[in-house]
Amino acid sequence: MNEPRNRARKVTRKAGPPEATDQQPVFQAPSETPANGGGNDAPADTGANNGGDGDRGNREGGHTRGGHGRGGNGSNGGNGGSNRNRRRRGRGGNGGNGAGNNHGNNGGGRRNPMKSMQGADLTKRLPAPPKLAKDTLRIYALGGISEIGRNMTVFEYNGRLLIVDCGVLFPNSDEPGVDLVLPDFGPIENKLDKVDALVVTHGHEDHIGAIPWLLKLRHDLPIYSSKFTNALIKAKTQEHRQRPKLHDVNKDSEITVGPFRLRFWHVNHSIPECLGVSIKTGAGHVVMTGDVKVDQTPYDGKPTDIPALSRLGDEGIDLFMCDSTNATIPGISASEAGIEETLTRLVAGARQRVVIASFASNVSRVQMAVNAAVANNRKVAFNGRSMLRNMEIAEKMNLLRAPKGTIIPIEEAAKMAPHKTVLITTGTQGEPMAALSRMSRREHRQITIHDGDTIILSSSLIPGNEESVFAVINNLAQIGANVITNSEAHVHASGHGYAGELLALYNAARPRNAMPVHGEWRHMRANKELAISTGVKPSNTALAQNGVVVDMHKGQIKVAGQYQVGQLYVDGTTMGEVDPDVLGERSSLASGGVVSITCVIDDRTGRLLEVPQVSTTGYTDDDRDFNKKVVEGVEAVMGDLAAEGENDPFRMVQQIRRKVSRAIEQNYKRQPVILPTVVPMSSENHAASDDEVAANRESR
Repeated sequence: MNEPRNRARKVTRKAGPPEATDQQPVFQAPSETPANGGGNDAPADTGANNGGDGDRGNREGGHTRGGHGRGGNGSNGGNGGSNRNRRRRGRGGNGGNGAGNNHGNNGGGRRNPMKSMQGADLTKRLPAPPKLAKDTLRIYALGGISEIGRNMTVFEYNGRLLIVDCGVLFPNSDEPGVDLVLPDFGPIENKLDKVDALVVTHGHEDHIGAIPWLLKLRHDLPIYSSKFTNALIKAKTQEHRQRPKLHDVNKDSEITVGPFRLRFWHVNHSIPECLGVSIKTGAGHVVMTGDVKVDQTPYDGKPTDIPALSRLGDEGIDLFMCDSTNATIPGISASEAGIEETLTRLVAGARQRVVIASFASNVSRVQMAVNAAVANNRKVAFNGRSMLRNMEIAEKMNLLRAPKGTIIPIEEAAKMAPHKTVLITTGTQGEPMAALSRMSRREHRQITIHDGDTIILSSSLIPGNEESVFAVINNLAQIGANVITNSEAHVHASGHGYAGELLALYNAARPRNAMPVHGEWRHMRANKELAISTGVKPSNTALAQNGVVVDMHKGQIKVAGQYQVGQLYVDGTTMGEVDPDVLGERSSLASGGVVSITCVIDDRTGRLLEVPQVSTTGYTDDDRDFNKKVVEGVEAVMGDLAAEGENDPFRMVQQIRRKVSRAIEQNYKRQPVILPTVVPMSSENHAASDDEVAANRESR
């Protein structure tokens, strides 16, 4: 089904607007050759090296909010991306094809470059986009393409901007100490006064989590989303003492902000009141699905509005931006129907405490768990900060219903008999401080898991979280709890549509052009093939990524270039202040430990006055041979430096760090952080006078 059709597509009703017969192939860089020589004929299905482009601080006043890139070798730089599930990073190159002098060589020590260009060919580079032409719609993502998380897409038309979604991405294991990863606001930081609105499709963290940080740059930004989504945004921004300008919209809303005409349509997902968005300008018609599945029997009785999408298709959709998360899975996803019966059966069969872990935003799933508890005469207690906050909002908006007296505080549930309660908690993804994780480590203040308790994980794995989730499951199993996941029973259904559902969306939309979003590379490539199989021309499909600029004029699109887009980190209370070198040092501290070396030298000759002192952190206590060999190595280095007449402490420190680090790596296969200290002192004995003694004596 993923093979392109060679015959003309047959439809039962009119497809989009008629296409020009002389339509030229799209998805190529500008025809004029840029000054830096960056590949001007790159087709849509090919990419360019995206390596280290130097500090973004070289533009726009010197802000350094992304990462730093590493220069590589010519055309092959960009092929070294890490093969992680959640986010892939390329290693910088010299730009290839003549572009190295202006791009790759400026990378310095950049470890966090942009991802490689679209398609399979990573040897060509896209230039910076030209000035936006009149009546042309410019589309570029600052996060959320070629990754799952931190969704943010910018639409620019005649000097005005529209933003769709603004979410966060949770850090990987190679980003220690980082709390959140935000979209890179750099390309629009000097244009925020021209933003007409922020449209939010739904209330998941990967779509709303970065809004407080965006509001710190512009506090009066108008925000349009559904009533429930706005309630979640309001609760989140209150934590930052912000008062956003929120506007409620629904599936019937039709608004105009600046030059953008916006309409909405209902989509089904794992959170209430999700919306797809239609964006019309003089340049054409764009439709975004947001996160979507086509559940024919959803729990709330509100399936994805395929007829509304079809009506938009009747008008003509020039660009369709469709969710790619589960595009690699054939068929259709499981329905929410039947999950409540499964939960009721499992709770009825439990003889002790039942803990149901779910995403805090999945109100329908929590409602099922509450109904299962009521059916078995059990009380319900919520645990986890986000769960408590979201369910309080849902209850106030009448989206969560429970008989009076059913929901009790966690403190009261801890005092009740285990067989009379059901705990609904967070921690499905193994977050260290989440409630379920603390229960598995027996660190929870109120709840202690015992042998025979039932733990139900009503969720699916997010790519990249497998290790932490399995660790929680194993810890619970070690205690003796009965852990039930979707592999053992029907306790979860994905909120993202499979390939069969995406085909239905494409057939309803009948777009002229397609641009897969919200997925990793494997997901977006599969989504592209689905679009082609439904009649979209291969030349009209874009495999873009964060920062790639797609221009649309009169319904025709082309790739115009690329903005520099990196990672924007939140570390504690600071945003963007975490240098990639700092992350590298944190990783080294975790993997290699610390070796501290103190040398006392003669300030005239540079010779050691005493044996160097070596202390280690992160090594075994009985590894005395290690310290002895380090001391011998330091003595050898200092002896060589003294023989050369060197007595500069700074250069001595450099030599000690270099030589000791190399020796430890060769002999012990470790890369610790080396902290040498050289203290110059006089070797001559000096008899202190009575006045000097009195001057240094403590006051009485």
